Amino acid sequence: MLRAVIDASCLVSYVLTRGKLMRQVIEHWQNGTFALLSSPDTRAELVAVLARPAIQQMAAVPLDEIVAGLNRFAEHVPGKLQIVDACRDPKDDKFLACAVEGHAHYLVTGDKDLLTIRRYRGVAVVNPGQFLLVLELHSMEAETLAARFNGDVLAEIIDTIPLDPETITCLYEALAHLGESE
Repeated sequence: MLRAVIDASCLVSYVLTRGKLMRQVIEHWQNGTFALLSSPDTRAELVAVLARPAIQQMAAVPLDEIVAGLNRFAEHVPGKLQIVDACRDPKDDKFLACAVEGHAHYLVTGDKDLLTIRRYRGVAVVNPGQFLLVLELHSMEAETLAARFNGDVLAEIIDTIPLDPETITCLYEALAHLGESE
């Protein structure tokens, strides 16, 4: 099963707008498609941001439900790993630390400071739309991928989206399958 950290900005965006992409990501988490990881520092940041009066007034979903769900259903990593100066914004290092400590495949974020990293110690850094694509790709066999996508699309995905090793391998197998059928 894929393992992911979702940064506070994405979760706050979800509670403010209930936007389509993050709503789908949350639904995948609730359906057990991937394991969501959190650490004491990442949970503390989310709670602090959600406690702001402006956020509470604009929330489109109950704030206590998202925090309770995270506390109850996320996999909690101890938060002992400290990462310093990995990101342009040092406040974002906590999300990288959580992902690395929890052996996450992905860090899902909308934060440009994190997205420019693309990959950190084996963790792929993706935006919510890319993560939804990853979840779809990860669930398919190579033959299914080859039937659904042409070689150019598969190559573009490999070149542009940071992926976990298992999904990359499957995409290369799909490309090989396409090459054999020509």
